[in-house]
Amino acid sequence: MRTDPGNQPDGNGYHYGGYYYGGSYGDSSDSAFNPHRGIRDILMLIRERIWWLIVIVSIVFVCAVAYTLNATEMYLSSATVQILREQDRGVEFQDVVDMSVRNTEDFNTQIKVLESIQVVQRVAERIQDSRLHGFMQPYEDQRFFWREARSLPEILVSNRSVSPVRLTLVVEIKYRHPDPEIAAYVANLFAEEFINFNLGLRMEGTWRAVDDLRARADQQQDKVEELDMQLAEFKERHKSVSFDAATDMDQQELIRLNEIRTTYKRVLDEAQTQWNMIERMREEGRPLWEARVISGAPRVADLLSRRAAQNIELAALSKQYRHRHPRMIEAVESMDQIERELQEAVVAAAELVRNNLQEARENFSKAQERIENKREEIIAMQKVRVQYSSLLRNLRVNQELYEYLYSRMQQAMAQASDDAQTARIVDRAVPAVFPHSPNTMLNLAVGLFGGLVVGFGFVFLLAFFDDKVKTAFDIESAIGLPLLGIVSRIPRMEAQQKARVVLEAGDAHAVEGFRSIYSTLKLHEEHRNAKCILTTSTIPGEGKSFVTTNFALTCGGHGERTIIVDADLRMPNIANSLGLENKNGLLQFLRGERSLDSVIVRDYAPNVDVLATGGRTKSPTQILGTDAFLNLIHELRMRYDKIVIDSPPVAPVSDALNMIPMVDGVLYVIRFNAVKRRTAHNCVRRLSESNVAVMGAILNDISTSVAGYYYSHYYDKSYSDYYVAGSDDAPDNEPASKPPAEPARL
Repeated sequence: MRTDPGNQPDGNGYHYGGYYYGGSYGDSSDSAFNPHRGIRDILMLIRERIWWLIVIVSIVFVCAVAYTLNATEMYLSSATVQILREQDRGVEFQDVVDMSVRNTEDFNTQIKVLESIQVVQRVAERIQDSRLHGFMQPYEDQRFFWREARSLPEILVSNRSVSPVRLTLVVEIKYRHPDPEIAAYVANLFAEEFINFNLGLRMEGTWRAVDDLRARADQQQDKVEELDMQLAEFKERHKSVSFDAATDMDQQELIRLNEIRTTYKRVLDEAQTQWNMIERMREEGRPLWEARVISGAPRVADLLSRRAAQNIELAALSKQYRHRHPRMIEAVESMDQIERELQEAVVAAAELVRNNLQEARENFSKAQERIENKREEIIAMQKVRVQYSSLLRNLRVNQELYEYLYSRMQQAMAQASDDAQTARIVDRAVPAVFPHSPNTMLNLAVGLFGGLVVGFGFVFLLAFFDDKVKTAFDIESAIGLPLLGIVSRIPRMEAQQKARVVLEAGDAHAVEGFRSIYSTLKLHEEHRNAKCILTTSTIPGEGKSFVTTNFALTCGGHGERTIIVDADLRMPNIANSLGLENKNGLLQFLRGERSLDSVIVRDYAPNVDVLATGGRTKSPTQILGTDAFLNLIHELRMRYDKIVIDSPPVAPVSDALNMIPMVDGVLYVIRFNAVKRRTAHNCVRRLSESNVAVMGAILNDISTSVAGYYYSHYYDKSYSDYYVAGSDDAPDNEPASKPPAEPARL
């Protein structure tokens, strides 16, 4: 087994030389490439089923044409109505039932009223007699209307449309009918009945409001009368005509009493001060007449004056006479008399001050008591006044409410007699000159577009359930292999010619396809150095033997000594496709019956030898797993630059799995639209578990038209002239065009 340090297992897949192989379906998180289904993959799905698309589009388009030719001509008439923000009236008063349009919600409400079944029924009631016969006649003709005749309201609803004009308060009312006169007549009826219906709603609501307001006003009047009676009884009970006037008088009386109390208080303070002075002078032992209140008394003042004069007289007599002198004795006695009278006068004056203090106290106390009594009277009056005010306020509120209800009732009665409108007709409908439907161009366009939509939907539905490998996306994403190249289909050629197509240059497209595969492998270091390559496929019939022989011939054409080994011991095909006998070959050598040189067909083509199977066997795994086969591979490695082994498909048998450990790489052949993605994915996963690089996939047997259109990066149909021109100048023993120079080894 050849050991390759570049092979690194990773989960369900492995990395090889910068590529990632295997892994779960659609999982490319660890991949060096990230395939996506491109526009070319989608176009390929469509082109593969193009006839389904054409048939479905044709059927839908023909149905649209048939419908257009058999449809009844319908005429459309339109009336426009303006929704008024405020009701149109001659006299201004406040609305009881407000139907004004102030915002979008109000406008949408009017639209819904216009679309309501009530308006439809009112219109149906107005279509009578001859108008009704002409209206219903087209619907009774079963050639144009597939269902049975419907009721008049149903027909009106199905053929009427209401369309608000954007950014306006204008509404278009459209009606369609086979008769243009009837279409215009019915459109106008809808406009008129909408206005009449709104007017009826407003009138009905207004009269209901009048009745309600009248009942409430009567109740309120009774309540006002009851409160008026309660107020009169309250005045009688408290014997007061006006509580406000009584309260004012009490307040004035309280002010007057406060002034009197203030005066008494001042007198009391003065008397108290005078008495306190007298008491203090008594405690200090000072004569009381020194106090101004005592000395100011007339009697005391007179006695003090007499006392002073007597003292002067005594002083003068004492200078002339001695104290026993009669005049001195008389003067002293007069002085004593004055002193006694002074003492009595002082005592009387002090008593007068005390009496004044007592009187001031009594006066102040009485004034204070009168104030307190008046305050109690005022508080009691305030309580009564609160009750009175409450009754009076309640009476006034109810009177105002009664007046408001009565005023609203008068307004409602005036509104009920007013014919104000909430909408008006701007343009009346007129009979149409040309039919509105069927619209031939629109129906044909819809038929074509609808056919394309249905056709593409059906095509993609088929593609969804189709699990065959067709695109590069399927190979790279679903199977998990890089696409090395494609080999176009070779028409009108025998099997032996196909096996030698590279040698004989029988098909320039196929030859260039194999050259592209060879060059792609040379671009990578590991693939360039791979000597032993095994080709296999998923199921039989995918062209692996065809790829094996032509790939080997391509390698030989590039100067590499190559041998083709047919290891399909169950159904060998290499010898037959190359026109060789299959009597001696691999089986005879492994059994020891023949030598290696005797079983190898030398120089089948320049630089190309062939080792056939030499027959068939029922136990190929016992032969391919022997040391003899391993030694054979080792011997061939020393003799040849390239060993290309054709092996059985992987899905039905496991022969290829026994040989994989002996090779350097695997070429996986997939036939276009022949194998299921799931099956191919499982087979590649089994191969990847061997830790040998699966170099990539080769998509085989794809038509040149499909290849050129969907795989332009591998093959472009516009290059065909270049291939042919190169073929004319090439030698007979070489491919049609000289391959590009081998790139420098990395």
